[in-house]
Amino acid sequence: MRCCLVLTLLLALCSPCAAAPETGGHDPQALLLLEEAAQRSANMTTLSADFRQEKKLGILAQPLTSQGFLCVTRDGQSPPASKERVLWAYTSPAPSGFLYENGQGFFWENNPANIQTTGSREAAAITALVRHILAWIQVDVHMLRQTYRLERPEKDRPVLLLHPRRQSFFTKVEAEFAPDLAGMSRLTFFEANGDTTRILFTDTRINQALPERCAR
Repeated sequence: MRCCLVLTLLLALCSPCAAAPETGGHDPQALLLLEEAAQRSANMTTLSADFRQEKKLGILAQPLTSQGFLCVTRDGQSPPASKERVLWAYTSPAPSGFLYENGQGFFWENNPANIQTTGSREAAAITALVRHILAWIQVDVHMLRQTYRLERPEKDRPVLLLHPRRQSFFTKVEAEFAPDLAGMSRLTFFEANGDTTRILFTDTRINQALPERCAR
């Protein structure tokens, strides 16, 4: 059985993986913020960051928490010619995660040495997840405009609300950029039943030598 934390993330991020034809309705201020973030991230080829994931369930008094790190390598080309390597690794409460490399997805639990290839369904989910991760790291304005209706609730904060255009596992996403727009600070996914999944990113490093842990 795959790690439930990884599957929770897959469900949260991959539900609206098929983009709907854009029908407008965007907040002009939201589009300006998105374009600024896209310009700031245009030349990103490497990224590493720590993260903390909090899953709040209505039936539990305390959120389920986990910690880990993210590593991304891109060759700088535009899709579909670009090549990416994405490592999403949980370090607590138990080691687990996934690796996307050379167009293939891999899972592991408990021991990174016991990496396993994915089935077709899991591979499709990882591919969709990677597309969403990259859409935020090297901001893909076209993909995000097609997939969501964008709103900027506060003009003095780099925060967007994204409303899925298709039926989704979640009702909206709150995305907060770092103050200098270099990477994400926080992503929060709101479900119809009131549950939320929040991912907070820290120690984000862009276009620097990747730490040794990224080479696993």
